[in-house]
Amino acid sequence: MLSSRRGLCSILVLVFALGGRGLTASPTLEEAVNLIASRLDQEQVKDGLDAGAWPLEMYFTGPIAAGMVCAYERTEDSSYLASAHLAGQWIFDTVAVYGALLGDEAYAFLRLSEVSDDPNQNPWRDALVAFFLNHRNPDVAGTTEAYLQVFDELEPSTATYHLAYLLVAADYVQDEDIDVYRRALLRYLSEVDDEADFPVMALGVATWALIVTDTPDETLVASDAAGPKSGWEGRTVGDLPELLAGHQVPEGEVLAGSFYWRFDHTDGGTEGVIAGYTEDTIFGTLGLIAAASKNPDPANEQADMAIAAAERALLAGVDEDGFVYVHLAMQGPTYNAFAGEMLQVLWSIEEYWSRDANTDVDAEAEAAIGQE
Repeated sequence: MLSSRRGLCSILVLVFALGGRGLTASPTLEEAVNLIASRLDQEQVKDGLDAGAWPLEMYFTGPIAAGMVCAYERTEDSSYLASAHLAGQWIFDTVAVYGALLGDEAYAFLRLSEVSDDPNQNPWRDALVAFFLNHRNPDVAGTTEAYLQVFDELEPSTATYHLAYLLVAADYVQDEDIDVYRRALLRYLSEVDDEADFPVMALGVATWALIVTDTPDETLVASDAAGPKSGWEGRTVGDLPELLAGHQVPEGEVLAGSFYWRFDHTDGGTEGVIAGYTEDTIFGTLGLIAAASKNPDPANEQADMAIAAAERALLAGVDEDGFVYVHLAMQGPTYNAFAGEMLQVLWSIEEYWSRDANTDVDAEAEAAIGQE
């Protein structure tokens, strides 16, 4: 399950020299969504055995499909929804052959279900229900716990990534083993430290998933029996938003608004860049948005400004052709999977600003973005 792409990135993101993004202005949120989604639509395979996938990234169709749903919701461009449906069908056909559904693929089915004519009854939701039910089939794993042992083969931050999406999907269909997925996510999160491949990314995606599935604040990240990594002892889900916010690069620093990739805010001895990687900032921002949306407070200017700063950093990482790079300074390789994740977070940012509360603060934060 650990892809060559993610494995490669765990090395590459540490060695690229930080370069400038040039003199061109960042796109607006709407422009960025259309730049990314129109390119993805054009590059998608439309016919043949691989119809619905993207060349060289077939097994990362999940985050791209979910992103195209988000692009459709933001723009109401039916071609983006058609692309998402085609991608979803490719995932469906692949699962039928191999019997495996990755976390981000489960989330793609969730998003396709949400925009269906009847979100409560559609093939995407049915596929999710069947997927979770199948783990309790005596002829397969027998129990969800037995199935989840497969994640022991992954390093903990990658396992956290997939389990976060699986928890959100299990919550969506109200699977009876929601708490099993929640406990598994917490266990793998408790194993994440600076020896993991993507520490802050894991914290961000876990914070998002645990909050949107209404995990009680007092829930311990790790039980005493779990033997958590140093720094997790006594930590609760309610502590995660503050921990995550502490890993955002502050105003006045290079790459302000993005996120550090390690908990200690160093390069880990790699002589590489310490912050500004695209996935860290995407999932860090999703975590901030989930936390700020949980208890809306008209006076919570700090949360609004943090999200506005993250939006500026993210938009600076989308080039004029709609490509998204490993690093927000437009350094390193480009990946369509990152582009799909970028569409997800930009949609979430738009949803956050469009909420009824905090109208005055929203306007102030948006004005600050325009001044950059």
